[in-house]
Parts: sequence; C-alpha cells; structure tokens
Amino acid sequence: MIESKLAKLATQASSHRAYREGALALLREVVPFDGALMHAFSPRVPLTTAVLVGIDPLRIAETMPGWDAIAVELGRLRDLANERLAASDQEAFPQNSEMRARLYALALKPIGAQSLVMVHLIVRGELHGAVMLTGRSTTTFTNTHLATLRALAPMLAVGDLLHAQLDNTKQASSPVTLRCTDGRLTSRQREIVEHVAHGHTNDAIASALGISSNTLRNHLATIFTKLGAANRADVVRLAVLSKE
Repeated sequence: MIESKLAKLATQASSHRAYREGALALLREVVPFDGALMHAFSPRVPLTTAVLVGIDPLRIAETMPGWDAIAVELGRLRDLANERLAASDQEAFPQNSEMRARLYALALKPIGAQSLVMVHLIVRGELHGAVMLTGRSTTTFTNTHLATLRALAPMLAVGDLLHAQLDNTKQASSPVTLRCTDGRLTSRQREIVEHVAHGHTNDAIASALGISSNTLRNHLATIFTKLGAANRADVVRLAVLSKE
C-alpha cells in the first residue's frame, strides 16, 4: 500500500530533499506522469529547495519571476486545488477556452507539457507547498488518478512540512481561505477584498459577484480610497483580513 510506504518515508527520510525525492518516486507508482515538481511554488523560495523529475530546471527558473502573475491568471486552477486538494487543467479550463490557451502558453509550453495536475499541500488551513505533475498528452490524468492524489495529499503535506521544519528549509505559506472583517468597508466591498486577497482577476471577481466590470472598478476605487491603498498589494496589506 502506498500509504504505508509514504508513512515509512516520512519517518525515515534523511532530509527534506530525500523526502521529496521519495514522495515523487512513490507517486509515480500510482499516477503516470512525464514531469514533476515539488516546491513551495513561490518565487521567494529558491528553486534549489525544489525536486524536479523530467523537467529542465533551467526552463522552470526562467518562468519563476512571473509565478505571481501566472497564479492570478490561472486562479481557477489554484482555487480548485485549494478546495479539492488536487485539480487538473481539464477540470479548471474547458479544452478550447481562452483560459486553456493561456494556461498552455504560460505554464505548459515552456516545459514541454500538454496537461498538468496541481496537488496542494495544506496543513491547518495554510498552503505550504505543492506538487505539479505534467503529461505530454492532454489525457494523461484520469478521474481515478485525481481521486488517488486527493486521498494522498494530506499525508504528503504533513510529511513535507515536517521535513521542511526539521531541515529549516526556506518556506512560504498562504491561507487557503481569508475573510475580510474590516469595519471601514461595506459587505460588498469586503467580498471584493477577499477576492483580491486570493489573487483573483477583475474579470473573475466581476463574474463571481454578478456585476459589471465598470461596477467592480468603481468599487475598487472606493476601497483604495477608504484604505489609503495605492494598488492591490496595498489592499491586501492594509485591509483587516483573518483566516477562516
């Protein structure tokens, strides 16, 4: 059973890197993939802490400066992975959609892939890292594979965080769910701040709230004024936000 193998790996791995290498090797026993990356998935964490399989590290390094922007563009995939622990590009973006095309251009083409699955490593409501599995075919990953990854994600998360702390590996974490409780803002404005804090684009926020893009821009202008914010990063920094 892979669960018992992962448990043994978590207790016996000699280092954080050894844990990640072993975890990806075990995942390959149950889920086919052509490439894999296990990392904090933050440009503020050195790529030297990552473990890669079948992916050119130079290609990944070239994309790192744009990871924050890519995360916003591909927010639907990130949100699904937060909710379900593992999500595929096929679930997040219809095959012929504009967002699927952007996914290919931003994340898949640079590393020679046609499909991917993101597995989020979440402990106590904090996203501490992720596993990205890629395939050369658009049909590499099935629903059965996704179900397997979702079942294993909690064990992977605990093992990875344990070894990161034991080795004092540089980390980055972010809350899976944030709530805005800022009394300076209306309930609708607080909803918008929550979306901004999760990195959603204006189009995605307007669609989620059922309002026009112009209405959203007006709300954002008011929010900026009330908080004294110059940009979206300031909104997240200045608004009263708490983990749910």
